[in-house]
Amino acid sequence: MTNQSHLHSYIERAKNRLDEIDASVAHFEARAQDVQADARAKADAAIAKMKANRDAYQAWVAENQEIGELVTAEAREDMEAEWAKFEDNVMAYFDAAAGMYEQDKAYFQVRIEALKDAWAKTMERVKKTAKTLQASSKAEVDAAVAKLEKNEDIAIAKLKDLNKAGNASWAAVRDALSASRAAFDKALDETQSAFKKAM
Repeated sequence: MTNQSHLHSYIERAKNRLDEIDASVAHFEARAQDVQADARAKADAAIAKMKANRDAYQAWVAENQEIGELVTAEAREDMEAEWAKFEDNVMAYFDAAAGMYEQDKAYFQVRIEALKDAWAKTMERVKKTAKTLQASSKAEVDAAVAKLEKNEDIAIAKLKDLNKAGNASWAAVRDALSASRAAFDKALDETQSAFKKAM
């Protein structure tokens, strides 16, 4: 894979979301034994659907990572639709697990940690690629990378504050994750733009 392929924001988004999906599936599989027998079939079905979402995401990344910015609008819509299905399946799990929703605050931390880890991987790839660019564009690229890193720090701080609150609902956590993801993604787009100018 070329360095340039690491710079495409939609691919990074997909990789980051895939990390969130993987962490979620692992968490729910571990918790499934705690779901009461009558709800277990519904919870297992929701987990199976989450796995299908994960597989579709993995296939999307594999198919599109080399074409990067040429990813079609239709492919991007497919990716977003698959993400929406995943989020719906998380809610289906909580519905099936009847009562575990409020007890499962650990899931909030799982998603926050998965997102933080995914961003750290993205930052590592961005910094590695930045080192390979021409010296004449270095200042602009460094500024873009610094802004991305700053946005990552701000988003993580907001997520930590939300997690410390302890009484947040899944809807509030999901909204905070979405807002944090959007801010990071915007900064990633700007970084990608700076990289394109430097190449």
